[in-house]
Amino acid sequence: MGIVAFRNRWGWLLLVALTISTIGDEISLITLMFRTAGERTAFAVPTLLVAQLLPGLLVTPYIGRLVDAHDAGKLLAGAALADAVVLSWMAYHPDPVSTMVGAGVLSILFAVGGTATFALIPVLATGLGMTLARANAVLEFVRSAGMLAGPVVGGALVAWGGAGNALLIDAASFALLALVVLGSGLRRLVDVDADADDRARTLFAEYLPVLLHRRIAIMIGVLALGVFASAIADVAFVFLVTVSLAAGAMAFGLLTACWAGGMMAGAAAAGVWPMLRPAPLAFASAIVMGAMMLAIGVVGGIAGMTMTFGLVVVGITFVIGGAANSVHNVAVRTMLQREAPAGAHGKVAAIYSAATSSAGILGYMAGGMFMPTGAIDAYLLGGALGVVAGGLGWLLFTASRPKDA
Repeated sequence: MGIVAFRNRWGWLLLVALTISTIGDEISLITLMFRTAGERTAFAVPTLLVAQLLPGLLVTPYIGRLVDAHDAGKLLAGAALADAVVLSWMAYHPDPVSTMVGAGVLSILFAVGGTATFALIPVLATGLGMTLARANAVLEFVRSAGMLAGPVVGGALVAWGGAGNALLIDAASFALLALVVLGSGLRRLVDVDADADDRARTLFAEYLPVLLHRRIAIMIGVLALGVFASAIADVAFVFLVTVSLAAGAMAFGLLTACWAGGMMAGAAAAGVWPMLRPAPLAFASAIVMGAMMLAIGVVGGIAGMTMTFGLVVVGITFVIGGAANSVHNVAVRTMLQREAPAGAHGKVAAIYSAATSSAGILGYMAGGMFMPTGAIDAYLLGGALGVVAGGLGWLLFTASRPKDA
């Protein structure tokens, strides 16, 4: 596996372009949600959510193979250009069928871009003179900023110029990313001989060495359980605010900002740690996230929460939980990138993506069983599972006697 770094002075420009593109991701999500909700059609919004997730999940194994067999830099640029084309087309085709088809195509393109970015992080780290952990922390900060700014910008764009113009602006953000990636010379070249050997193998045979890697399997398995736990609480969140706390949209937005702000703080903190042993940090932060969800459930279930007291409790726990979320994400990605050989980073990213997406879908389904009046119980269950996930992972990882994790 050969790696070619990008041109001098382009590193931070790449990060700026990634930030704008991440904000664009959030803009497209909220814009399509507004457009679909406006149809007033039964099951339209759930269908959109499935369309935004399922196609990418189904082709994830092939995307992992694609990224490991080709230049991830060109794949990222190509996916970004295709995103721009699809979003531009959707801007002028507002009918429900076009929206669903476009969302499905974007799901696949986002999966390609995400997997390619995962494989390119070591290149960015080398080019910027950073440790791998710090590079992951910088990208986590970028994603957190996008999560915080994206919904606000998206909502404003839809209100100002309509969904079509918002999608066109989003398309421009992806076109900018593609141009910056191509202009920077960002490359991750693969060994041609190894590529030919891989093509001669079955898909399962290609993934088997990664699946049998015990430390990677433990980390991804625990990660999936943690995502399942968090997804239960995610479904309950809107009902926690509107039913349990009897609050409105403003409170919902402020609490969402608390989580995103915590994530930004956690990413900034993770960037200054050497993170020589990322695995224990990943499990500890998972326990903290679970404990914060559990705290909301315990306080709400035992003490009961008035609106003011409840908003304070949830706000504080969200800031702490969001910070732990970023630390967890940085530690997990750093551990996986260190454990897996460079030629398998695409496959590891594919397994990582498939596991989290599948766990999220199952968690949403489980969380729906508690709605609309069981938000407190959902947080109790999600929190308990999160604590168990982190603790179990720590025990299993310790028992595996890792040499350098």
